[in-house]
Amino acid sequence: MTQKSSKYLNTAIHILNEAVFVYDENMQIKYFNAAAEKITGYRKEDVIGKKCVTLFNSNVCLNNCALCQTVKNDPTKELVRFQSPFIRKDGTKRVGEFQAGVLKREKAGAVEVLVALTDTTEMTHLKEKLSFSFRNIIGKNHLMRELFHTIRNIAEFDTTVLIQGESGTGKELVAKAIHFDSPRAEGKLVTVNCSAFSEDLLESELFGHSKGAFTGAVKDRIGRFEEANGGTIFLDEVGDLSPMLQVILLRVIQEKEIQRVGENTTRKVDIRILAATHKDLLEEVRERRFREDLYYRLHVVPVQLPPLRLRKDDIAHLTRHFIKNWTEANKKNIDNISNQALGKLMDYDWPGNVRELENAIEHASVKCSRKVIEEQDLPVYIFQSSKKTGKSWKRNHVSRDMVLQALAETGNNQTHAARLLNIHRITLWRKMQAFKIEM
Repeated sequence: MTQKSSKYLNTAIHILNEAVFVYDENMQIKYFNAAAEKITGYRKEDVIGKKCVTLFNSNVCLNNCALCQTVKNDPTKELVRFQSPFIRKDGTKRVGEFQAGVLKREKAGAVEVLVALTDTTEMTHLKEKLSFSFRNIIGKNHLMRELFHTIRNIAEFDTTVLIQGESGTGKELVAKAIHFDSPRAEGKLVTVNCSAFSEDLLESELFGHSKGAFTGAVKDRIGRFEEANGGTIFLDEVGDLSPMLQVILLRVIQEKEIQRVGENTTRKVDIRILAATHKDLLEEVRERRFREDLYYRLHVVPVQLPPLRLRKDDIAHLTRHFIKNWTEANKKNIDNISNQALGKLMDYDWPGNVRELENAIEHASVKCSRKVIEEQDLPVYIFQSSKKTGKSWKRNHVSRDMVLQALAETGNNQTHAARLLNIHRITLWRKMQAFKIEM
């Protein structure tokens, strides 16, 4: 290579965004560009002439150093590409994509190897996050992947959605995901817990009231439906609505108009309605506690959230997510959870689902005095016999939806489904008969 071409090469390498350095057969660094200084935190003057492994605190490629050795020693392998963590000068752990290739090889054994390093930390973390989460909903289990797919499909349409699932499964998170993935994302998402108000107060809360409509109504007040105009209203625990409010809600869904308490005029509202309940609404209809016509108006697109016990492979992801969130909010240095403690979480059946797990992790994080959560930090009830917790709870609360989920997850294998639900196969058969589930 001529002196002029060498100068051009040095200039080209110097302006690259990738970190580039060159080392010889003795692993001594001969060249170090400006991007390498920025990405690694080392100055060129500090590393020229030093060993490659010294540059990254003996962790240049962590477990991949043999790849660089292959480039140096194997004349048939001129280029190696791999991804690996690396350590900056300040001790920060990053992730990089390495490309190592022979720049020059001489018969006398002298060799120069050029290494290009791209910092992919943020992209790698983003990919990892996207692989098991969607809009703050965590899950890699196939039931959750199906849920994410369903949310994306239904979000863009204005159809009414009924979100069903046990308490603590994350119904409000699903409602938020649907809204913020929809064309109405710029509008408001207004949430109302239908079980939090008496019948009279809930009517006023939902639809508003006029001045003097009742004692204490000193001025006109808009309701949640009007507040959500142009956006989405989420009716949580809709199964707790009184018969009178069920009639009113049915009319609102049909006509897209509301009437304030104490007024005779109607007002048009442009809203999308999302509803949620932990109850088996079909059973409520059979027991005449919920209107059948309202059920089918809400049940246009049903979304079923799986309980945590049917997706235990997500417990590790959820646990680490909750640890990270809690420690960031409370400035406490907790890095992880031990395998033994995680095993205890996996053995528990979580009748309170994801919310109960989050509370358990908060308990453990407060109690923990080390960097790693251990078994002794977990709530005492986690260690109780399954006969006193999971088994008895599940036998008394096996719903139609739970049976359908278990059958779906096991490919309609009744023996495996019964084992998953922790009930006898004959009990499962009786439940299927009672719920009119045909195979």
